Amino acid sequence: MSFDVTNHKKNHIELYGTKGSMIVPDPNMFGGSVYISREFGGKWKEYKTHKKLLGKINIRNKSGRLNESPTNANYRGAGLSEMLYAIENKTKHRCNSELSLHVLEIIEAIMQSAKSKKEKIIKTQFILPKNFTEKEIRKIKKL
Repeated sequence: MSFDVTNHKKNHIELYGTKGSMIVPDPNMFGGSVYISREFGGKWKEYKTHKKLLGKINIRNKSGRLNESPTNANYRGAGLSEMLYAIENKTKHRCNSELSLHVLEIIEAIMQSAKSKKEKIIKTQFILPKNFTEKEIRKIKKL
């Protein structure tokens, strides 16, 4: 249950659920297509991100790491910039404690489910943060 290993031949993250499967790109970057399939043996639908403000390629090199794209959208500081902006403006930032706890519970449930071979119910809830607006993205990219 890790993407940060010396060598592998898998996609960065694949998620499987009762209503479909999803492949997401390198979690260290912002760009890359997301693929979703909603039925057994069904086709994968691709959702591209390269035209989004935080999905535009801004790195062109090859690090030599397996499965790393030679082109990337690297906006890793965007979340921290948004958090700082929210703190300064006394608003709730998007990656808040409720969301963090929910993600942690999902990771824990995946591990427990793998051991017990039983479905786990997720109990935590959170309010889904609104997507960044173009205006907000332009603001935090300047910070």
